[in-house]
Amino acid sequence: MKRAVVVLLILLISAANIFAETGSIRGTVLNSVTNLPLTAVNVLIGNSSIGTSTDERGEFTILKINPGEVTLVASYVGFKKTKIAITVEQNKTTAVKILLEPYVISVGETIVTGSKYEKQIKDIAMPLEVIKSNEIKAKPPVTISDALQNLSGVSLIRDGIWGTTVSIRGLSKQNIVTLIDGNRIETGTNIAAGLSMIDAMDVERIEVIKGASSSLYGSGALGGVVNIISKDGKFNDELYFGGSIISGYSSVNNGGRGRLSINAGSANWFAKISGTKRSADNTQTPEGTLENSQFRDNNISAAVGAIPFSNHELKLTYQRFYAEDVGIPGGAPFPKTAKASYPEEKREMFNIAYRIKNLLPSMTNLSLKYFNQKIERRVKIIPNPKVELRPNADHNTNGVQLQTDWLIGESNYLVAGIDAWQRELDSRRTREIKPANQIIGERPVPISDYRSIGFFVQDDLKLIKNVFKITIGGRVDQIKVTNKDAFNPEYIISNGVRNDLPPNRTELWKAGEADDISASANIGLLFSAAENIDLTFNAAQSFRSPNLEERYQYIELGAATYLGDPNLEPEKGTFFDIGVRVREDNFTIRGNVFLNFLNDLVIDQFKSENLFVKENVGKARLYGFDLNSEVNFYKNSVIYASLAYVRGEDTEKKIDLPEMPPLNGLIAIRTPITQYFNADLSANFSAKQNKIAEGEQATAGYVNFNFYLNTTSLNFAGVGNRLMIGVENIFDKAYRNHLSTNRGIIKVEPGRNFIFQWQMDF
Repeated sequence: MKRAVVVLLILLISAANIFAETGSIRGTVLNSVTNLPLTAVNVLIGNSSIGTSTDERGEFTILKINPGEVTLVASYVGFKKTKIAITVEQNKTTAVKILLEPYVISVGETIVTGSKYEKQIKDIAMPLEVIKSNEIKAKPPVTISDALQNLSGVSLIRDGIWGTTVSIRGLSKQNIVTLIDGNRIETGTNIAAGLSMIDAMDVERIEVIKGASSSLYGSGALGGVVNIISKDGKFNDELYFGGSIISGYSSVNNGGRGRLSINAGSANWFAKISGTKRSADNTQTPEGTLENSQFRDNNISAAVGAIPFSNHELKLTYQRFYAEDVGIPGGAPFPKTAKASYPEEKREMFNIAYRIKNLLPSMTNLSLKYFNQKIERRVKIIPNPKVELRPNADHNTNGVQLQTDWLIGESNYLVAGIDAWQRELDSRRTREIKPANQIIGERPVPISDYRSIGFFVQDDLKLIKNVFKITIGGRVDQIKVTNKDAFNPEYIISNGVRNDLPPNRTELWKAGEADDISASANIGLLFSAAENIDLTFNAAQSFRSPNLEERYQYIELGAATYLGDPNLEPEKGTFFDIGVRVREDNFTIRGNVFLNFLNDLVIDQFKSENLFVKENVGKARLYGFDLNSEVNFYKNSVIYASLAYVRGEDTEKKIDLPEMPPLNGLIAIRTPITQYFNADLSANFSAKQNKIAEGEQATAGYVNFNFYLNTTSLNFAGVGNRLMIGVENIFDKAYRNHLSTNRGIIKVEPGRNFIFQWQMDF
């Protein structure tokens, strides 16, 4: 009897479920500004996992919903989360239209790869800044460094208008790893131009890690990483073809630029090719013409991708950047009377990558990559009418990387891999003495190579879901450096006759090799103190093995002589960073304080009026802070600001380190003017810098104003058009960039600059 009752109850419950009356919701999700449909928007019921995502028309349908009041939650990257209360009725479909409002401030949803795999910035504990393609185009820069200079903690170093690089929290040049699509740019030089051989208009985004990152990227990342991601093609369900044309002009140097990009693809392939050409005359400053600051360059880049099998992806990329007649008006190595230039500069890179997704249940990614990058640098120096110097160098770098990504359970993401790269350097110099009709061949750096092999592992753990995350990483590197014998002079040509065994020939460097084995580690903590407040902590041990130029250089350029030291010790660093992040729909603030202890820091030690020798500074300390904030104070109007400070000290000699940027920052307002125009007015400021090293000059503080006006996309006959006009240094103010001043003879920055740019998308 009891068994019959149980069976009857089961049948009744089943029947109730079968004949239960439910309803459904069907709707569309649109951008509230453009009124266009949004694809792949997540639409869920309340806090449950019941829901779906929108299709290419922005439409969605959710079936079998119990009748009654429900709350729909729509979320999409770059848009404010929206909740809508809806009444679901039995056997009826409720129609709804959801308007998502785009964020006008950054809330940390940008996807980046600085941690070796794709994550949103807000999920990364390390201090990281990013600038995207649309931001670069809105304020067209001359070089990558110009585009980065407004990021907090990042400062511009200038040896010319074309020749620039950056300082990150007081460290620069060889203490920063520069990557283009994950591939190292290796070209040691005393002249700032490491970031000049990249087309800023071909960049999708730039990620800047502010702090030690050797456990991820190996030797050199004591100060941080600049990771430049090039524009790429894309796979698409339907066949597509498109492109863009960009043309621009700058009044300050009569500079013109043009760019053409074409792309096509479908579900299983894509192809993209682009080319840029630029030219500029001497730059005008408030104090007159900056002589020898002209440049001409061009860039070609191409990418093709294919999906040969399900979950398999193949990609090949090629870039060739070429510059000629580039003036170098600054540069500490050159005498004030010298005329220096790059007659030719060339960077050529080839990259092939193969990726397999979900090869194993727990292996989400397996990727293998090879790259080759060649950099040719040709320099011409005329210290006086009787002498001409021509330093030349060829840098050839080959690299390979194997990486695996593992998802272990729901809360453990592990990345492990191995990378290896080798840089080969062939450096030479000719010295022409015109009165004697004589050419002397020299080797400022011996033929040498630098090889690095490293194994890395990075583990992301979610200890408490959505509350506490920990990142632990480690790396071991083996570095080998070899060099051949180097003699000076290598040869002498007198009256057209060459002598390969000239008198007074001396051996500068004997053939030899050196090995370094270094270990590095990092830990990062991300704690969600409240729904919109995160606290971060980072600590890292880092290292840098001295490069070839630092070990072997013998550079004599008239104004100064620079000597290397084969016995330099690897630099070692211990880095700490504490941060807070507050994210509201209309307000964000990010602040960090940092402390960086460095041992055996390699610097050009001032010995006499014209002699600098590479030396390890016993102990150094850098500390400071950087701060960012955005406030959406009215509709789509935003005030944004940043502030940064760093102090560098040689703690053994009790003196200041060289090339430390002063307190600096900006405050700006960005606002729409009608539905077609967006305006941006900024004030960049810098305090005076009197914490200087021996041989440096103190610089005064300044405020500089800039204005930019960009249109939204204006469609004519199916073709999108965007215009940009701007004025930089509005009041034509004469001011000095501390780092530029102390790198050479540039005493004043560019004057008032009217800029114009037109972009057509088809």
